[in-house]
Amino acid sequence: MNAFRLTEKVRQLIVEAEQISERKNQSSLQSVDFFLGAANVKEGTLLEMFNLMDGRIEEFVNLERTEEVVYGDAIWPFRLPLSVQSFEIWQEAIAIMKRYNQTYLNEGHILKAFFQFAEKDAVLSSRLYTLPYEQLYKTVTSARDLSVYLMDHDWDVDDLPSVVTRQADMDDREMVVTFVIDKFGDEWGRTIGNGFHPVHEGVPIFIAEQDDQLVGFAAFDVYRQKKAIYGPMGVIPGVRETGIGKNLLFSALNEMKKRGYMYVILKEAGPIEFYEKACSAKLIPL
Repeated sequence: MNAFRLTEKVRQLIVEAEQISERKNQSSLQSVDFFLGAANVKEGTLLEMFNLMDGRIEEFVNLERTEEVVYGDAIWPFRLPLSVQSFEIWQEAIAIMKRYNQTYLNEGHILKAFFQFAEKDAVLSSRLYTLPYEQLYKTVTSARDLSVYLMDHDWDVDDLPSVVTRQADMDDREMVVTFVIDKFGDEWGRTIGNGFHPVHEGVPIFIAEQDDQLVGFAAFDVYRQKKAIYGPMGVIPGVRETGIGKNLLFSALNEMKKRGYMYVILKEAGPIEFYEKACSAKLIPL
């Protein structure tokens, strides 16, 4: 049983990377193949990456490199063995995912690990610096803003056994702020505290309770007290992938629609693929 899961874009990235490796008749997946595989996915931030490369993918395909195989056999989720260098990138990507307390490995984790490796490699770094490197790095490794159109969806929540999703009220302030600080850090705790300011007509925070225990939250209009901005949102690791996050999201979006918003900005949305699938969120170009 694997301790983490892969986003769909990562699955596609691996397929593309292995196909490139096979085209080059390599005995193992090389470090640069992660980079090339990502560009060939051509979706979301990876489409922006492809466009920033401006037709120069073949330069990296033809890059003269030979890397030793770390294992004779492939490891999950690969068909091909990994080189020593690509194994280093893969392990660092997993470490990055864990540092963010996430359960899905996404393309940003892999590319951040690749760029960290490439900075130490003279051949790769010299070639990467001929691209718009800083823009490329920011595009694929940083949290991005998304937009959601509210008017063509009812945002109904699912019925989840033993889980209650409700709008918070002023009496919940201490419980919610303490929970967020404890589980997600001081910065989010301060931001969530903005939601209990009297300026709001109804607390713009929804909470999920399972067996009378707080397990997640979603907020809007709390980031610097700006209107139409969704987030932050958090669900504790033990109950992720159960529908709680989606119910919190839909509850908040439904309330925002009732308040007259037509569009919502998802501020610095880390799990981009979750929002793309759950609410048809669209990436806002840098």
